[in-house]
Amino acid sequence: MFFGTELDLVIVCIIVVFGRIVDMSLATMRTVFTVKNKPQIAAPIGFIEAFFWFLIVKAALDYTIANPVVDTLLLAISYSLGFALGTLLGGIISKQFVKSKIHVQIILSSKNNEIVNALKEKGFGQTIITAKGANKNTETYMIFVETVSNKLNELRTIINNMDEKAFVSVSESKSVYNGFFGTTGK
Repeated sequence: MFFGTELDLVIVCIIVVFGRIVDMSLATMRTVFTVKNKPQIAAPIGFIEAFFWFLIVKAALDYTIANPVVDTLLLAISYSLGFALGTLLGGIISKQFVKSKIHVQIILSSKNNEIVNALKEKGFGQTIITAKGANKNTETYMIFVETVSNKLNELRTIINNMDEKAFVSVSESKSVYNGFFGTTGK
């Protein structure tokens, strides 16, 4: 680069923003894979992430060294914008491509075999317990479902369409052993 014109500063800022978007998207993915105990995937992502970070810093430093009187506030804003956008994009990518096993606990507002049958038809394995609410004297069902995160919207739609007052609690499962995981666990 020629380093000296305002156009050069704009080009360096664009490089920094897009480089940080890539870098932080990778950082988010690396963190997710690390937390999910998949270091064999996290390590190569970390290598690429560090490489991009180095190139970004080098471009910013080269420009700053070639233009010592230039205010670096625009570079700092570019770096921060890329950081924020990369974190957002990394979260979106992680949600789409990194599946989690989840545990869904459903407490229906009343006993409803239609929901049980609908979940079964869609391949959701379930454990059903007859329960009684603290403020009600009527029996209801408590349903436990283990599935993968990308099936949660489908499960939520079934429940909401058939019992909009159902209490639903979702948590990530660290590990699942034995039992029927259904077609949704693949």
